[in-house]
Amino acid sequence: MDFVALTLVLLFVLFLILVGLARAFQSHSVADFLDWKPTRSPDVEAQNEVDDVRQMIEAQNEYRRRRGAKEITEADVERQAREDQALRARGTGPFAREGEVMDELDQPRRARKRPPAKKRVPAKQRASAKKPAPAGKRASATRASKRKKR
Repeated sequence: MDFVALTLVLLFVLFLILVGLARAFQSHSVADFLDWKPTRSPDVEAQNEVDDVRQMIEAQNEYRRRRGAKEITEADVERQAREDQALRARGTGPFAREGEVMDELDQPRRARKRPPAKKRVPAKQRASAKKPAPAGKRASATRASKRKKR
């Protein structure tokens, strides 16, 4: 009995210590504790994006010059991007509705064409249709058909 009471008291004291630590450090962020700072500023990231697009356009134009095709401009790339976004917005693909991910369960149901219903044949007729003809009749029918061909 003493062991159970001692365990409960220790758990309660541990809980109080954790609550006290949480209150003491609640005004600090995790970045303060880790002394974390972003490696690049948002301005540098934006400039890197602009440089990447420019380099990709230059590389494409180099290949286009070799083929003898017309070079593309940044305006052409922006127009193509807008067209792609418009296609995605009105399409039924996985990313159709403004970035919302859709799967096959979210797709609207399409009416399926069903094949026409087959005419039902009673079981007795099916059974008789599958029975092979007796061996003697089959042989004579084959001989008769050969005689007609000659």
